[in-house]
Amino acid sequence: MAELFAEDLDRNATGNDLRKLSINIDSRFDSVDRRFDAVDRRFDEVDRRFNELRHDMNEGFNRIESRLTRGLINNIGWIIATNIAVFGTVIASLAFLANYLN
Repeated sequence: MAELFAEDLDRNATGNDLRKLSINIDSRFDSVDRRFDAVDRRFDEVDRRFNELRHDMNEGFNRIESRLTRGLINNIGWIIATNIAVFGTVIASLAFLANYLN
């Protein structure tokens, strides 16, 4: 704050001195405003990169989920087919035993 009022003005300051102080303060506020704009641009860039990363991660997770789901569906199909084959074998064995024991 002391830098803003670097000029030592006494109680009898002239209009010219006040104008210089005003220009000094305005230029310092402009400088601070430019710095905030630069920070805003950096945050916008970080936000854009974060959104790209989130998009890429979602695509990757969707691909993994799709592969796992397809694999699970194929595995379930094989499990059902195996159970049908085992069940058929059990029925055929029981029929053979029933025929053999009669």
